[in-house]
Amino acid sequence: MGKQKGEGGRSKTRPSSSSLAASLLPAGVSSIGFGGYLGSSRIESSSLAEESTPFSDVDSEVAQHLKRLGRKDPTTKLKALTALSMLFKQKSAEEIVQIVPQWAFEYKRLLHDYNREVRRATHDTMANLVTAIRRGLAPHLKSLMGPWWFSQFDPNPEVSQAARRSLEAAFPAAERRLDALMLCVNEIFLYLDENLKLTPQAMSDKATPIDELEDMHHRVISSSLLAVATLVDILLGVKLESHDDENANPEQKLVSKARRATISSAENMFSVHKYFLGFLKSKNPAIRSSSYSVLTSFIKHIPHAFNEGNMKMLSPAILGAFQEKDASCHSSMWDMILLFSRKFPGGWSHCNVQNIVLNRVWHFLRNGCYGSQKISYPAMILFLESIPPETVVWEQFIFDIFHNLWAGRSQLHSSAADTLALFNAVKECFLWELYNASRYSAAGDQLNHLPVKLVNEILVGILWHDYLWSVSLKTRDEKLEKCDGLAEDGSRLSHERSQHMLNACYPTTYVQELGKCIIGILSDMSLKESDLLNLFCTSFQKDCLEVIKEGDRVLKFHENLDRIMNFFRLLDQHALQKGQTWPLHCLARPLVTKSFPMMKSMDSPDVVRLLSVLVEIFGPVTIFSYSGQTTDEDFSVSESSDNVSHIELLAMLIEKVRERISGKKLGHLQKNGSLPENWRHNLLDSVATFVACHSFSEAAHAKFLRAVLGGAIEDDQICFLSKEALTIIFEGILKNLSLILDTSPFHWAKFSCSLLLADGSMDFSHIQEPSFIIQFEGARFAFEVLEGSIFCLKLLDEDCTLISSILAALFIIDWECSMTSHLGGVSSESCKHDADVKISVSASRDVVNNNSEEQVSAKLALGSSMHAFRRKISTSFWRSLSSSIISRLGNILVQTIRCAVFETTDLSVNSVSALCSEWFLSMLEVICHGHTELQMLLDQMLSESRSWPLWVAPLFHDGSRTANIQVKMVDMKTNELRHHQFIAFVDKIISSLGVGKVIAGVPETHIPTTSPTNELVSCFSSCSRAWLAAELLCTWKWKAGSASDSFLPSLSKYAESETPSSLINVVSSLVNILLDGALVHEACSQWISFNAWTVSDDDIENIRDPFLRALISLLSTLFIKDKIWRKSEAEVFFEHVVGKLFITTTVNRPCLRILPFVLSIIIWPLLESSELDEAKKDVSLVTARDDLVSKNILSWLETALSFPAWGSGQTGQQDLEEWIQVVISCYPLSVVGSIGKFKVELLRDIGHPERHLLLSLFRKQRCCYDACTASNQMSSAASSNEGSFTLMLVQMIQAKLTAVSVGYCWQEFDEDDWNFVLDKSHAWIESSVCLMEEIAENIDDAVINCPATEDLELIKKKLEIAVQALDPLPMHISHTALIILCLLFQLDELHVADNVEMLQSIRLGKWAYIKDRTVASILRLFFAAGVAEAIASSCGGEASSIVASSRLAYLQFWGLVASFIINSPDRVKNAAVQSIELWALSKGSISSLYAILFSSRPIYSLQFAAYSLLSSEPVRHLSIVKEGCLDGNAIANQESDLLHSVESSVEESFYLRDEIACLIQKPAAELFEMDLVAQDRVNVFLAWALLLSYLHSLPSSSTARERVIQYIQDSVSSTIIDCIFQHIPMKLGASNLKKKDVELVVETSKAANAAKHAISTCSLFLYVESLWPVGTEQMASLSGAIYGMIIRLLPSYVRNWFTSLRDRPFSSAVEYFTKAWCSPPLLLDELSQVKETVTADENFSVSVNRTAYEIIATYKKEETGMDLVICLPSCYPLRPVDVECTRSLGISEVKQRKWLLSLTAFVRNQNGAIAEAIRIWKSNFDKEFEGVEECPICYSIIHTTNHSLPRLACKTCKHKFHSACLYKWFSTSHKSTCPLCQTPF
Repeated sequence: MGKQKGEGGRSKTRPSSSSLAASLLPAGVSSIGFGGYLGSSRIESSSLAEESTPFSDVDSEVAQHLKRLGRKDPTTKLKALTALSMLFKQKSAEEIVQIVPQWAFEYKRLLHDYNREVRRATHDTMANLVTAIRRGLAPHLKSLMGPWWFSQFDPNPEVSQAARRSLEAAFPAAERRLDALMLCVNEIFLYLDENLKLTPQAMSDKATPIDELEDMHHRVISSSLLAVATLVDILLGVKLESHDDENANPEQKLVSKARRATISSAENMFSVHKYFLGFLKSKNPAIRSSSYSVLTSFIKHIPHAFNEGNMKMLSPAILGAFQEKDASCHSSMWDMILLFSRKFPGGWSHCNVQNIVLNRVWHFLRNGCYGSQKISYPAMILFLESIPPETVVWEQFIFDIFHNLWAGRSQLHSSAADTLALFNAVKECFLWELYNASRYSAAGDQLNHLPVKLVNEILVGILWHDYLWSVSLKTRDEKLEKCDGLAEDGSRLSHERSQHMLNACYPTTYVQELGKCIIGILSDMSLKESDLLNLFCTSFQKDCLEVIKEGDRVLKFHENLDRIMNFFRLLDQHALQKGQTWPLHCLARPLVTKSFPMMKSMDSPDVVRLLSVLVEIFGPVTIFSYSGQTTDEDFSVSESSDNVSHIELLAMLIEKVRERISGKKLGHLQKNGSLPENWRHNLLDSVATFVACHSFSEAAHAKFLRAVLGGAIEDDQICFLSKEALTIIFEGILKNLSLILDTSPFHWAKFSCSLLLADGSMDFSHIQEPSFIIQFEGARFAFEVLEGSIFCLKLLDEDCTLISSILAALFIIDWECSMTSHLGGVSSESCKHDADVKISVSASRDVVNNNSEEQVSAKLALGSSMHAFRRKISTSFWRSLSSSIISRLGNILVQTIRCAVFETTDLSVNSVSALCSEWFLSMLEVICHGHTELQMLLDQMLSESRSWPLWVAPLFHDGSRTANIQVKMVDMKTNELRHHQFIAFVDKIISSLGVGKVIAGVPETHIPTTSPTNELVSCFSSCSRAWLAAELLCTWKWKAGSASDSFLPSLSKYAESETPSSLINVVSSLVNILLDGALVHEACSQWISFNAWTVSDDDIENIRDPFLRALISLLSTLFIKDKIWRKSEAEVFFEHVVGKLFITTTVNRPCLRILPFVLSIIIWPLLESSELDEAKKDVSLVTARDDLVSKNILSWLETALSFPAWGSGQTGQQDLEEWIQVVISCYPLSVVGSIGKFKVELLRDIGHPERHLLLSLFRKQRCCYDACTASNQMSSAASSNEGSFTLMLVQMIQAKLTAVSVGYCWQEFDEDDWNFVLDKSHAWIESSVCLMEEIAENIDDAVINCPATEDLELIKKKLEIAVQALDPLPMHISHTALIILCLLFQLDELHVADNVEMLQSIRLGKWAYIKDRTVASILRLFFAAGVAEAIASSCGGEASSIVASSRLAYLQFWGLVASFIINSPDRVKNAAVQSIELWALSKGSISSLYAILFSSRPIYSLQFAAYSLLSSEPVRHLSIVKEGCLDGNAIANQESDLLHSVESSVEESFYLRDEIACLIQKPAAELFEMDLVAQDRVNVFLAWALLLSYLHSLPSSSTARERVIQYIQDSVSSTIIDCIFQHIPMKLGASNLKKKDVELVVETSKAANAAKHAISTCSLFLYVESLWPVGTEQMASLSGAIYGMIIRLLPSYVRNWFTSLRDRPFSSAVEYFTKAWCSPPLLLDELSQVKETVTADENFSVSVNRTAYEIIATYKKEETGMDLVICLPSCYPLRPVDVECTRSLGISEVKQRKWLLSLTAFVRNQNGAIAEAIRIWKSNFDKEFEGVEECPICYSIIHTTNHSLPRLACKTCKHKFHSACLYKWFSTSHKSTCPLCQTPF
């Protein structure tokens, strides 16, 4: 309070930042830095005016943002930094470099900021700064490098990363960053030294909280220490070769200088800061950790700094660091201690080792290393190695180490990783001590007792006993008294052991890892110290025997035996399996020998378990070889079981034998003669083969075969049969599987049988065709056997074809069933049962006895089971098969799929391709294990056949694959279906696998190599299939799809990922193949009829030549649509094409015809400025290619000029046409813009030579054009249609030549040129007008003059014939003329005529005349198209669609037409409407507009043009109401029926036109069934838009407006409002939220904005214009605008709808939406109208309260008066308006109530502005005072709705009534009597 800004920022006792910086400077150093800055302080001295830069040139905006950086608020700083970042990106380097000194000051200060976001943003801004100024940073680098380096070590990762990015932005290369550090080493150390001297109070002003100051100080100190450590490591870690100073290069000198500076600065810092000992004592762990790091760096690189003088202080501090309790510091602490011990072993003598070091180490270990087990335990062995032997009493030290290590384990809380680290440390330290004990033993100690003591006390006493006697966590809570078990002699176990057993409770992982640790020690000892191993084994046997002796008498007997068994299991895993035998000889066998007699006498299952574990591990023979025990078992089974009736019993016995064998070890089986081969016998083979070949009826037979075969699981390799028997059984299985395929209705399935039996070993020709039951049962039996023995297949020979054939049969039967299900209409899902579904024999017989459908179902169920089984076969099984088996399997399956694709004719193309592609992909999942296998299978699948490929074939040449253009075409009539099916199949394969794998032949992950080997390139080039892509593109369309819809987008996506450095550039190869194909096939398509300036898919479709169409579609996708290829690719392709233009000196005519197509695509990217140009990396190459393009264009112009002009009668006319087309294609025009705003842009800049030649060509052809056309017309009149086509072609060429000449040469046109352009443009447009009018007349004749009995189909055919007259060439000519007209209008709008004398004269003369004529012609064209569709629509929607569809091929043409229609003058529109009416066709102008607006095949540009005409004058008043409806005011008064008379007087014959009435009055059910973006829904909304626009255009008090409103109120359902809110997503429950708290979805937001705009402007034009293309957002905008117009124009209509809602959540949401977005502008508008339009007089006055939304109306007459207050609700108009009387004078209560009700009725029923209601209400009162009687029904003189006066009088009582009131009375009372006197009216 009262302080000046900034006063509180510094206390009196603390110096300013500048004085503080000066005080921190070392002696002899200048206190002035570069640019007036030093450290973080600015020197404010007048003597530094020049150096410090006054910043007068600094941009004021930048200076303001720099000033804002000094604010305290972090938000302000962040905004300032963001703004500076943007400015640094926008301004030039020269401007920014001015502020670097000032920025350096702010930068240093901001690095200390408490807010990490501020620090991060500071570095981001720094990155933008250095990126902008680049080399301009050099003069300021030394002042910035210190803080910059310091910021790299910010503790916040995001901040440090940002700092690193900023440094890398300045120095991208690591070498440059190192150079910068070496250059600025002194400044960096100086800055860091300043930081280390800072105190918390010096960090900021006193207003900063003390905790923030301390955090800032800790961060600065820790980061500075880390910066020092890292700087020392980097600069002193650089290896420098020794050189003389004279011979050293500059780089070596810089390194040497930097090293000297680093050592000097570091030594100085080491001394000044007291060896960093103060930081070691800091309470902050980050500072201590950084201190450890910096001391480590000094020990490593500056050891000479540690001398006798400081070692007494440093040694205790470093070696005594074990008191560190923060785990985050332990890593750096260990690095420091270990390095110090190795570097300075004598340093231990400078401290009290026992007190300072060892006591702290023991405390450190006992506390579990304070949580750093994973860091500290691995360091223990290094610590032992580094300790000088003379400093400790070694034996005592060793045992203290282990005891404290063991005491530090935290059993209940340690993680598995911590436990593992502990045991690894124990193992390493124990073995190290064991093997190095002699080094530390006393002299003369011959026995070396230390190892023995280590084994007894540590290995046995601690480790083994802890393993054996510890208690698991599960039993730790048992009672203590049960621990006191009795020993064998009756004595109790010691209390100490009992207590140990109770207290030592460990998790299972702890015990297991402890066991591993012991075994690791023993294994190592067995190799080096066998005597010590025997010492442990003796103790082990003693402890185990003690456990066995105690038996069940102790509590933990069961658990202790488990520990012993687990120990042996661990020995098996970690010793026996490594080939070590000592566990058997030293542990297991002695234990069994000594304990076996005891075990026999014990009745304990636990002892038997121990014995079984030992037998399982070591084998019975080995383990009992010295125990005198044998364990022979008899596994013999009767060998004479050849009786088939006993097969089931035999199967059970074999399964039992298999179980026993699989559970035994190999050694045990060998001993007992129980190996699988011992069970094999000829009789068993005979039984198995007999069952396999002759029995399908019993499930037990399949069970028997599975038992003897084995292989149910992958690990089961036990087979009791010989290989010969195996082969016979599997041949039978294959036979049975093949037989069921042979009965398939599909040719490909039967063909597969020949593939399965290709080796000829089985011949079915002699077998009589079996019945279905036999086939089916055989297949089922074979599958059941195979299902349980699939892995037995691997026992067959690898070269045996049975394996591949059987596996292929599984696939093919599954595929055959899936196609059968599709063919029969049976859902495959209904047939896919689980794999274990079996069909019994009885069920199978029932199937046969029933009909074929059940047979199919049974077969499908079997196929489904096979499918499920095949899917369950593991991947490892397939991978285990040999390459030859996989190869043959793949070959069978591929040939089967190919045959299925080519030969299947019973299904649709899409179904066949989908099924076969699914089969192929499932096959790949199983047998394809790599890229090479995939490519081999694809090669087989895509190999040539008689109907494949059709256009391009693969050709191998020099190890790579190219393409061979097919010149001789196959017969498409017989091969079309086969080809289309295969193309559809290939397309689906590509969609699934990707273009890269199938077309490019490369794996998913490209091999990264900068210099690919020849082998790699050859490998990929041999797999490349550009020919396949060409085949797909040339086929273009097939019955199931097209290349443009599926393949081309995939190819484009792949091309985007393809780089010029790719090994194989498939897309380039494809383009070259298509170009060669187009040349070979000599494309004959005429480019001039190709809409090259706006290439569309339809235009490409019209190209007849397959190769040319494919080429242009691909180039269009690459260059125009997706913009994947740019200038460099265009230049390469241009050179390639131009290189083919001449064969020696002869023009290559096919290439000449193709060239315009190619140029029209690539000319724009060819001439654009690329990044290569801007970078000027290869100026010569760029210039050469640009010159090549320009020279070729000039050459082509000269060539075209060299030919005689048209009509000259000389030879070369065809050459002239082709060369002119080439020229025209070099001058592209682009038609851009939206509806009604089209503009033509020039895509090239041409020089004077080109312009001169182009203009000369235009004038030359212009002069001869008329003569040519006249001669052609005469010749065509006497000749065939060929002459007419030639004439049109010449006109097309001349039109396009005129267009490019106007676009590129208009500045040099003379008067003749302009006259020609204007005349011909109008004539060309007029030709299409005449054509369209002729078509309309023909359609009118076909529809109107047809007999009534004529078939509708015949009329449709006539309509199709009529629209065929719409010749493409005249339309293209008119399209070009419209483009010329656009160019002329652009020149007119830009007023260039004012600056060009010739243009000005044309503009004032002929242009003014021709412009209106041309626009009138365009309007005639538009109306003719609409009339034709309107006439056809009278015959139904299909007839209308025939006419409308004819326009779809010329979308841009009609878009240009619509643009001229929308912008046409009103006078021209009026004349066009009148001319259509004078045409006297069956439909008029309005009908034509509605036909286009509501067309069945709409073109949105034409729709909007029709809407604009229908909603503009004078058409608007003719477009809504039927003719004559608003003109007749006579009221029928002589009808015999009084009710009809009254009704007629009310309605007065108001009707909408039929075209709009059918939409406005559409039933609610139909409205709700429409899709939200369907054309029908759009038409309804457009009809409402027209109706509301018409209503708004009517005067507020006119009779016509009242009739329209009354019609809507009475006849139109309010369902339209429900439809509106279908497009506006409403957030239910949002009514209680504030507007700012509700986040609107996109559609709702657009609707809200549209509603506000419509209310404010009362116009829907903007939202109708933006409606197309129709989408959800566009419909939402239009819906919102219509809703705004309705509540503006029809408030009562909306209110009635709202009050009828019964869905409360929905009504609340509507109310919220209206209240938040619609009511505010509407209320303001209503109040403004009341204030502005309601005029006050001596009797009446009105005032407005905008805040309360109130209108106060005061009416005074003579001595009476009344004040009425109209209160508008906040959600107006949804809620009713309230009216109340606040004051009355001289008015009776009855009259007061009547007046109040009257005003309420007027306001609430008013469908319009409130102001109008108030004016009518005032008129009502005026007439009452004038004596006019009120209507007795409504108590009002003026009717509240139609504003009429009471006119119908009762003949008896003479009271007059409103006609509407009387009609309502008659209708509701069902009588026609007077409401008052009840006499007949």
